[in-house]
Amino acid sequence: MGDTATGRKAMREAEIAHGRWAMMGITGFAAWEKLTGHPIVENSMFFHPNLLLPALVVGYFGFNWFYEVESSDQYVFQVKMNSEGEARAENLKMRLGYAAEEAGVAAVDATEKATTYTKIAVETYKDLKQKYEKITDDYTEYSMRNIKETK
Repeated sequence: MGDTATGRKAMREAEIAHGRWAMMGITGFAAWEKLTGHPIVENSMFFHPNLLLPALVVGYFGFNWFYEVESSDQYVFQVKMNSEGEARAENLKMRLGYAAEEAGVAAVDATEKATTYTKIAVETYKDLKQKYEKITDDYTEYSMRNIKETK
C-alpha cells in the first residue's frame, strides 16, 4: 500500500475489516458449538490431523489444472477441459509412454504395476485408518477419564 497517508489509511481499514471478519468467524464457532453441544475442535477437520483436507486441496488444484467450470444459458455449471488442460493431458500421456519405453516396460506391465501399487496404497490406507481410529479412541478415553471419575 505504500508509506503514504493514503496507504496507511488503507492498511488501517483493511485491519478493521479483517478484525470484523474474525469476529464473525468466532461467532460462527460459538453458534456451531451451541447447535451441536460439542466443542468446535471436535467437529472440524481443521483441528484434527487427517488426510481429508490435504486430499481436498490436491483434488481442487488437480481438477483446475485440466478443467474449468463455466455457466451458460442452458447449464448452471458446465465442466469442460480447457485448451491448456488438453495440452497438459497429452503431455502427461506422452511422458508416461516415454517413461514406460525407457524402462523397457510394456504397457501391460505398467498397468499391472499400477494395479499392484494401487492395491498396496489401499491396504496402507486401511491400515493407517485403523491406527488413526485407535489413536482417536485412546485419546478420547484418556481425555474423558476425569469426567468419568467425577460422576
